[in-house]
Order: sequence, then structure tokens, then C-alpha cells
Amino acid sequence: MFERCLWCDNQLRPTLTVTWFFSLQPYQAPQLCHRCQPLFEPPKQPQCSQCGRFQTDVLICGDCQAWNEWGFAVLKNQALYPYHGMMQEYLDRYKFKGDYALRLLVKERLERCLPDDGSLIVPIPVATAQRQQRKFNQVEGWLTDVDWLDALVAKPKTTNQHQRSRQQRLQTWQPFSINPAAVTQLQGVSVCLVDDVYTTGQTVHQAQRLLLQNGAAQVCSVTLAR
Repeated sequence: MFERCLWCDNQLRPTLTVTWFFSLQPYQAPQLCHRCQPLFEPPKQPQCSQCGRFQTDVLICGDCQAWNEWGFAVLKNQALYPYHGMMQEYLDRYKFKGDYALRLLVKERLERCLPDDGSLIVPIPVATAQRQQRKFNQVEGWLTDVDWLDALVAKPKTTNQHQRSRQQRLQTWQPFSINPAAVTQLQGVSVCLVDDVYTTGQTVHQAQRLLLQNGAAQVCSVTLAR
């Protein structure tokens, strides 16, 4: 019985143990070869206690201090990987080149990070033009076994606001609108946003602001990378 590694495409030969044979469980093909498996192990490194940025300690980073000073609600984000090297290549192949099978490489790990306290799971949406180009929302691809709420709608991209300061842009820029059909379910509940990358934090903070304005009690987030 031969399989291929989802990441490097090299042929691999899984080991079928006696324990598995007598367990009567269905066979699950491995996804990675022994060389690629370590590439997808989350690093054991300190992270910012607020946004999940990988750093040398768990103190709140300068970015989070700025968000707090600008009057945004504190947003607790959990990130699985730092956004460089292998993770950049992964998202390029999965998100931009459309290798949908690669969702399986991080899917279970990301699902384990989601809260189990009854919070509503809300994926960050993509604009209609992007969905038509990619054929799928990369975040929804990781949530195929999770119940989630389609609470946000991505607005079409508008002209840039380079003439304004960063703080002015943050106070006026809102890339999402609320899905009217979801407002009733948002009232007084906890929400967990899910996105692919936390870079500047603008996307998840603006989504958080909109959800709080429409009745959510609190909002946290989980991102694949930071």
C-alpha cells in the first residue's frame, strides 16, 4: 500500500501495526512523510500574551499596546505558527495557488485551538472577487468539520487612504458589514474569529469592533500564523 506525502509528494509506505489491525478502526492514510512531519509541528516559543506574536517573552508587544491606546477593545489572539519561511510557502500554495488538499495539513491543529465553551465560530470572509478567483475561502476550508456562523460580509475594496494617519484610517476604515441574518444569534454571546494570518491586526480588530457593535458580548480570535 503506497501513499504520497501531501507536502513534498514523495512516496511513503505507512506502517500498519498489529494494534491497528485488531482495533477494527478504518484505515487513515498518513498525510506527511517522516521528513515533512516536523515542518508542521508548532514551535515551542514564547508569544505575546495578547496577539500571539512569537518573541522572546510573553509580555504584551508594542503593536498590542498601540491598539489598546487607540481605544480598541483588548483582543486575545491565538496563533499556531510564525508567519515566515515554511508557513509563507504553505499559504502561497494553499491560498493563492489553490492546492485545496493542503488544508488537511493544519486543519486538526487549528480545530483544537477553537474554544469549547459554546462560542460562535466566525470565519473572516473574503470579497466576492477573491472567492471567484480562488474558488474557495481558505479559512472555511479548515472548518469543514466545525459549525460556524456566516456573520460577516467582506466589502469590495475601496481606494486607499494614504493621506490619512494610521490612527485616522483605523477609526474610519471598516472592511466588513454585518450579515443581517446573523444579528439575532450574536446577541450576548462569545465569538471566536478565525483567520489565516495576523499581520498588523487591522482585520481581526475591525471585525471584533463590528461584532461588539452588533451585540456580541466578547470576541477572541484564532489565526494560523502571526
